Amino acid sequence: MEEFVLVVDDESPVRELLKSQLSFLGFSVRDTGDASEALTIAASPVPPALVLLDIEMPEASGFDLLRQIKKIDEDIQVVMVSGLHDLGTVRRCVHAGAYDYLAKPFELDDLHSTVDRAYERRGLIRENRKYQDHLKAMVEARTQEARGARDIALLTLAKLAESRDTDTGMHLARMSEYSQILAENLAYSPYADRIDEEFVESVYRSSPLHDIGKVAIPDSILCKPGALTDEEFAIMRTHTTVGGDTLRSVLEKHRGQTSLAMAMEIAYSHHERWDGKGYPLGLSETDIPLAARIVTLADAYDAITSRRPYKEPFSHEEAVRRIVVDREKHFDPVLVDVFVDYCQGHFEVIKDLEVEPPSPDEAAEAMSSSSARP
Repeated sequence: MEEFVLVVDDESPVRELLKSQLSFLGFSVRDTGDASEALTIAASPVPPALVLLDIEMPEASGFDLLRQIKKIDEDIQVVMVSGLHDLGTVRRCVHAGAYDYLAKPFELDDLHSTVDRAYERRGLIRENRKYQDHLKAMVEARTQEARGARDIALLTLAKLAESRDTDTGMHLARMSEYSQILAENLAYSPYADRIDEEFVESVYRSSPLHDIGKVAIPDSILCKPGALTDEEFAIMRTHTTVGGDTLRSVLEKHRGQTSLAMAMEIAYSHHERWDGKGYPLGLSETDIPLAARIVTLADAYDAITSRRPYKEPFSHEEAVRRIVVDREKHFDPVLVDVFVDYCQGHFEVIKDLEVEPPSPDEAAEAMSSSSARP
C-alpha cells in the first residue's frame, strides 16, 4: 500500500476540504474524526506517513494524541492544525514532536509546501536510519570477523600446548563445557551479580588456555610417565607464570579483549587454592579470580574422571565425593555447592561423550582432588 496522509479532525467539513485539496495535490488520503481510530491507524502495519491533526479534539486533546502517535511510531510526521494562533500551544506541540503547525484558514500553497517538507523529512530520517543500520551491520560483521580470528588464534595456541601432551584427548573441549555450565549456574549463587552473558562466554572461550604455558615445558618433564622430582616439579609449576606472562604481552597490544584478559587470569591462577596452599602466588579465597576458581574445579573433575596410562578413570560419584571433601580447601565453597546442586548431572553427561586421558601432570590430582603435580 502506498504512503498516505491521515487527516484527523472532528469537523467533517474541514476533513472533506483537506481531503479534496490533498487529493488534488496528488497525495493519498485517509481521514477520521475519532481519536481512538486515529491511534489504531497509526499502529497498523501500514501507518500514515503524515498526520494532519486538529488541536481541538472532543475525546482527547490534539496535544495528547500527538504524544501517543509519536510513541507508537516516531517516524510518523505530525502537523498540527488549528484556528487558534497561540504561540505557546505551537511551542508545546513542536517540543512534543510535531513537525510543523498550520493555522486555519491556510492557503493551498502553504498546505502543499508543508506536506512536501514533512514527506521529505520522513524520507531523510529513514535514509539516515538505513545508513546507520548499514554501518552498524558492517561494524558488527567486522567485529565478529575479528573475534573469529582472535578465537581461532587462541584455540590454536591451546591446541599447540595440547599437542605436546598426547594424553589430553578431548580435555580442552570438556574444559570449555564444564566451565561454561559452572559459570551459568552461578546465577543462582551469591556471585549472581557478577554473572552475565559476557562473563559466561568469556569463561567458555578462555578456559582452554589454562595450560598454554606448557609449551615452554621440556618434553622430558611434560611427558614423563612417572612421578616428578622436586626439581622437575618446580619447572612444571612455571607453566602458570609462562602462560600468564605470554597472554599479558598479547593483551597489552589488544586492550579491551575481555576473553584474553580472563584467559590471562586463568593461566596465572588455575593452580591457586582456596586455602592459600596453591601456586604460583599462594593466593587464597576471593583473591583468586573467579574465572580461575571455576576452571580449577572443572580441571579437577576432568582429571579425576579421566583415564591415565597408569590408572582407570574414577567414577563420577567418586569425583563428586572428592570435590566435596576439598570444599574450603582446594575449592571455593560456593562453587562446590553450585556444582553439587545444579551442575554435576551435566558434568556426568559431558564426561561420557568423550572419555580420554588428561595430561600426565594431572596424575596426582586423579588420585586426590588436591593436585600434587601441576
